Amino acid sequence: MYNSSKEKSKAVLPEVVLPTNDLNFKRLFASPEFIKISKGFLQDLADYDPLGVLQISSVSIETPYNFQEVHNLKDDQKGKIYLSTEVDYACRDQNGFRFMLEMQKRDQKYLEKRIAYNTGQKYAQYYARTDKEYPSKYSSLQPVIPIIILVANHFKDDIPIRFLRPYDERHGVYRNNLNLGLEIYVEINKDISMLPKSLKLWMDYLRTGRTLEEAPCYLQEAAEVTKRDALSKEERDLADIIEKYEQNRLAEYETVLDKAKDEADEQIAKAKDEADEQIAKAKDEADEQIAKAKDEADEQIAKAEEKVTNKVNSIVKRSLENNLSLETISTITGLSIQEIEKIKAK
Repeated sequence: MYNSSKEKSKAVLPEVVLPTNDLNFKRLFASPEFIKISKGFLQDLADYDPLGVLQISSVSIETPYNFQEVHNLKDDQKGKIYLSTEVDYACRDQNGFRFMLEMQKRDQKYLEKRIAYNTGQKYAQYYARTDKEYPSKYSSLQPVIPIIILVANHFKDDIPIRFLRPYDERHGVYRNNLNLGLEIYVEINKDISMLPKSLKLWMDYLRTGRTLEEAPCYLQEAAEVTKRDALSKEERDLADIIEKYEQNRLAEYETVLDKAKDEADEQIAKAKDEADEQIAKAKDEADEQIAKAKDEADEQIAKAEEKVTNKVNSIVKRSLENNLSLETISTITGLSIQEIEKIKAK
């Protein structure tokens, strides 16, 4: 988008930096000053939890937002650092639950395996803490619940938010052990009409960075935080770098997909041409064999007819030699009087 002046100006930047921008996502959910936003999101998910597992009290952040850690890097490195983080945000609830919040813009074939691996690492991270809080090695292991925000749809159904728990095939029941047993997937671009109002507001906010006046205070705060002028100049610059890097990466990804599609189309076309050639060749061979078989059949029929004709002629001649009447010979052979006279004249 450009200004309408004759002189080409700089692109007009949007008023908001979307919550799905990697920097703003971390800034929103992992800043201690915005802890109400994190807690509000977790509480609204807990209220919707069909398994009745989540009970949110107070929340403490384990991985605080700090954009200064990449601020001094070169521009081409900043985007890579932010986009390559395995876990965007981790926090802990007083009930003992530990949450990993991650946002994915592109679909990944092995998404579930990646989430399981990251969750397992987070689960084992606190093993063997034997301070006053955890009297034994294994008691230090606390439930870890990953929450994955997906911009590109991953699952093939229309469910926008799913709570998954491993199924124990041996006993035909869902396991009660939640240490590695619950995953929450939020696909923001699916149909949200069946969601409760609180989560509809969240989904709209994650898509647009804006919310309604009737939204709760923590979502109102999130909408204010998302405005571009709410970020420092350095944060805005870094957010733009990340967005540009992500767009370039998506463009490269689409280029690879287009190339793969072109190659696949070329191989399909080549295979079709080869198949058509083989079909035509097979048809020609079949037509040739049919023609040959017809000629052989016609030849055999002609020989058989000739043999029958000779046999009939022989019978007629012998009958005439024995002075049988023409009427009698016609009755015996089925020939007409005229046909018998022709044979007699030969």
